[in-house]
Order: sequence, then structure tokens, then C-alpha cells
Amino acid sequence: MRIISVLFFLQISFGLSGQIKGDYIWLLGQDNSISSADLGYRFDFNTIPFAPEAYNVGHAFDSNNASICDEDGNLLFWSNGCAVINASSEVMPNGDSINHNFWFELLWGGACSFGYPGTQDIMILPDPGNVDGHYLLHKLNVFYQNEKDSIGFQYSYIDMSLDNGRGDVTKKNISLHDRENFMYSYLTAINHSNGVDWWVIQPFVEDSSFFVLKIDETGIHRQPDQNTHQYFNKYRSSASGTAKFSPDGTKYAIYNYYDNLHVYDFDRTTGLLSNHQEIVIEESPDSSLIIFGSVEWSPNSRFIYTTTTYTLHQIDTWEADINTNGVRLIGEYDGTLDPFPTIFHLMAQGPDCKIYMCPTSSTTAYHVINRPDELGLACDFVQNGLDLPRTSTVACFPNFPRFRVDEEEKCDPSIVTLLGEPVWYRRELSVYPNPSSGRSYVTLPEGVEGVLEIRDITGRLVESRNPMLWERELTIDLAKSGTYEVLFYPAINEDLIIYEGKLVVTK
Repeated sequence: MRIISVLFFLQISFGLSGQIKGDYIWLLGQDNSISSADLGYRFDFNTIPFAPEAYNVGHAFDSNNASICDEDGNLLFWSNGCAVINASSEVMPNGDSINHNFWFELLWGGACSFGYPGTQDIMILPDPGNVDGHYLLHKLNVFYQNEKDSIGFQYSYIDMSLDNGRGDVTKKNISLHDRENFMYSYLTAINHSNGVDWWVIQPFVEDSSFFVLKIDETGIHRQPDQNTHQYFNKYRSSASGTAKFSPDGTKYAIYNYYDNLHVYDFDRTTGLLSNHQEIVIEESPDSSLIIFGSVEWSPNSRFIYTTTTYTLHQIDTWEADINTNGVRLIGEYDGTLDPFPTIFHLMAQGPDCKIYMCPTSSTTAYHVINRPDELGLACDFVQNGLDLPRTSTVACFPNFPRFRVDEEEKCDPSIVTLLGEPVWYRRELSVYPNPSSGRSYVTLPEGVEGVLEIRDITGRLVESRNPMLWERELTIDLAKSGTYEVLFYPAINEDLIIYEGKLVVTK
């Protein structure tokens, strides 16, 4: 009878093979009210073709962001770190004042108008003992006068059977540890090998140990601390990176620019980390710089991707000597202003097998790694490759546990990414001199036929040409001052590439 109950629970909790969709909706943007004129945006991977869409989120994010869907990919609830909000964009009963304390009153104004700070410092996990229950793990800022702020670790509990299925917060701000020396960021979790329980790992700061939790049907249980083999410093390690389990559940990676990349084998039955490897991405990191780093795995668990503000690296874990042969530079920030720098920041793997990367704030596009399972430049990293329906605000993605660990397919490559019309992946087009008094020159890609278009700042077509294949340098002579887009669309274009340059004309 016990075996039948467990099998029934597994089926209703996670659905059949290939149907775990807990991470299929991402809510994003700075949306401060439920007014239809004040919109954020969302990623809904249930929609095929997938496209980011303007959406009435109804509340704002800072950098804390967590959401959870049911087995069919329907949004259950979400949190911005200071409130728990149901699928109708309403704060749940008892769902206000998450992480509320003296710090929140003194330094954050005591209001949840703009979310709660702390990248990757929140996560939602289904309760192994209750099909309607969910744990919300969240870290809070703790203020000590004349000392640097510290970080505590708490949980709240949501019962989705209450309030007519919209959910109610039945426990709130329960401390997980009397110590308050947790690192900002790096919170991550993964299923136990039984497919039901959870392992949670979070590093301490000013220490060389991991805080480990096991969540099972009887509740949350602290496990023995484990050695990180790396001392994490409050002033540079904390708030400067992320940590992720591999999609196959066999490894754990933690990364920031200052401490480099650390990879461990992970046993999902015992929760033990072993076989520590330090992989050097930056030979001589400059501790005077303020740089955020991010880590993410390819769906096939072969490659690790790491970012700094200006660089993206791919690490091939199949190499026998990773430090010598396995680290490859994939991309460098191309200088785009949109209107602010589209520098590299946080990465997250989508259910569509792509890795998305957000800049820090206030841009109209995200970066995309289209084929993260491919070696080297074949991974097809495209800067500003995914257009957004609204301007982004503070950089954040929902912090999900690693779903689909025991599924044969870790993601769904059939989810096609479009934005109304197909998304054009941008490549730089050389236009010079720039600025210009009117006459400039355009260098077209070799061996590619296509159409050249010039559009003004309003998008109006000013000029269109069909250059011959041998015409690789064209002259542009514009009569009016202004800012123009110079676009070249290849005639044969299965990869949806557009070459783009901007030209400023001053008369």
C-alpha cells in the first residue's frame, strides 16, 4: 500500500515523463500596479512558438525572483522576496511582510513597492509530504549598526488548497539557522535520487563550508556542513556569482570572477559533494574591480558557461585537463548601448534548451546561447538576440531548482522562439566614418547576397538596395542630419541573421 501511495504521489506531483513544467513561466519587469497600462513582461514556454510578451504582473521585482508552475505549466504563485503573490497577481492571505525586519524598515523603507534585493536569494520547492504544499526559501538582510550587513536564512510555507485554490501563507519567516553569515546569492537545489525529496546547498561567507539541507515528507532537516575547499570572502565572494547543479544531477558548480570556478561531484542519494576541482577562468582577477559573474550548464551536462561583465567562457568538462584545454572564450561584450550598456550579467537555462542572459538593467533585448550543447563558437552565442516587449529593469531571472533531472530529455528543443515575426540574430555591420557629414561606406559580408536597407530613427525606410555579390563596399550619401539604422538581410538565411550598424549624420 505504501508503494502505491508513493507512485501515485509522484504522478500527481510531477506528471508523466517529459511533463515536468515547474519552470515554464518566468515573470519579469518593473510593474508596480495592477493597472493594464503598467505592464511588465513574461516568458511563457507553454506557448509555441514562444515569444516574450507584455504582461500585467501587478508587482515589481528588484533582484529576488521565484515562481512555480503545476505539472501542466500553469502558474501557481510567485514571490519578489517581500510578498507571496498568487496567479491572479494578488498578495496571498498572510503573504505580505516576507523578510520583514529592522533592516527592511530602516534601509528599504518598509514597503514592497520595488521588490527585495539579493540575486538568486529565493526559491520555491514543492513539499514532498503534501501535494498542495510548497516551501519558500528566502534569505534576509540583517542590519548591525557600525558593521557590514549580514545575511540570514528563513523559510515560509504556502498551502495551495486554501483560499479556493489560490493559496495561503500558513508559516512565515521561520529561521533555518541562528547564524547570519550566509553569502548573498548562490542558493540552489535539486531533487534527491528518490525523485521526491530535495537537497539545498548554500555557502557560508568568511568560511570554507557549505550549509546543506534535506527536505523530505517530515520537514526541513539540516545536514552536516561540507568543505568547499575554498574560503569565500564577504567583500568579494558574496553577491558576486551564482551556483548551479548540472542537468543530469551528477555535479555542482559555483563561480565568481574573484574565486574562479569550483566544480564538485554530487551524490543525490547521500547529498555529499566530492572530487573538488578548481578551474581557472581568470588568471589574475583584479580584486579592486566590481564584477558580477554567473554560471550555467548546457542541457547535456558537458559544458559549463561562465560570465563576467565583459566575457563569456565555455568550459568543456569532458577534457582530461580542463585548465589546459577545456576553457574557451566564446564572446566579449560588443559595446552595444540600448540605451544603457548591454553588458553580461545573469544566465538561466530555459525549458527550450537555450540559455538566456540578461544585462544589468534598462535594455530592450536579452542575449541568447542558442545551441549550448555544441562545442566552441558552434554554441551560437548572439548578443541582443532576443527582443523584449518592454524595457527591462533590474536584472533578474526566476531562481528555479534543477527540474527534469531524471527525465531522458532535460529540455524541449521543439519550443521555437519567435517574436511575432522571426527573431533576427544580430551581427555587426561595418559603417564608416561614423559620425559622418553625409557620405559613408558600408562593408558587406563576403560571399553573401541580400538586401541593404537604411531606416531613420522612426523606422521609416529611407533607401533599399540589392547589391551584386561582387559589391562588398557600398557608398551611402544621406542628405539629412539624424541617426540611421543600416541593415543587411542575407537572401538565403536559415539562421535568421541580420547585419546591423548605426550611422549618425551631422550636416
